[in-house]
Amino acid sequence: MNKELIPNKTLSIRISTDGFCFCNYIPSDPQSLQYVAYPADDTLSLAANLDRAIEECPFIGKEHAHEILAIIETSDYTILPFEYDDKQEYKIFYRNCFPKCEPGDEIVANRLPAQGFTIIFPVAKEIHEILQRIGNVTYFTPASILMGYISRAEFDDEKYMLMYLNGEEMLIMTVEERKVKFSNSFTATSKEDLLFYMLSIWKEQGLSQTDDALYLCGNREIEEMQLLVSKFIKNRKRINPNEVFAPNLLNRTQGIPFDLQALILCE
Repeated sequence: MNKELIPNKTLSIRISTDGFCFCNYIPSDPQSLQYVAYPADDTLSLAANLDRAIEECPFIGKEHAHEILAIIETSDYTILPFEYDDKQEYKIFYRNCFPKCEPGDEIVANRLPAQGFTIIFPVAKEIHEILQRIGNVTYFTPASILMGYISRAEFDDEKYMLMYLNGEEMLIMTVEERKVKFSNSFTATSKEDLLFYMLSIWKEQGLSQTDDALYLCGNREIEEMQLLVSKFIKNRKRINPNEVFAPNLLNRTQGIPFDLQALILCE
């Protein structure tokens, strides 16, 4: 039986080892938003967890979304300058950078014209196969979403660091005149480790403790990080989704990760 295609409806999915977020909505109707999140079961594989989450998700099954977007949380991404951007070479380039990657992984890309480069990153074979059963999927990674946001946002500072926290994952970028100069992701189980990584990059990138800014966004633990960082960096600013994005049901719904909000509201 063919599933009905609902015009202009978008399904956004965020996939990480911690769990899964699903947003179903009609872009022209902010009140249509449906959101649900499922934590991952450590005893199951990521693919088995995703299968179960899709099975339980109340708005997946009877109808296809017009557009499906998937965020793959991964630190295994790399940047390809536009002059070397050849889709036929993505797999070769990626596997040269990450020789231990799984041979069956799909290598996908996000082009960022404002930054002048393309980000390429993997989607595990099992995850790709599961998502393709839902429909045709466009893939993103948090780094590419935040870089797109940086290109469009109006920041008061010309030179700054952006720190994005989501669970134990930390994404750090340094930016000068809207151009990303450095980007990397880390996994850390303690705030002290996060602070060490951040301060090491701050020093390595030549940022000033008094003149340059640190922008923080992400989960509720940001307040604790702000307190820790205050001993070292004078100019600290938190990016609040309620101030960044026009008020609607999305940013009034608790728990939606910042990168998922940015994907929905900025793409």
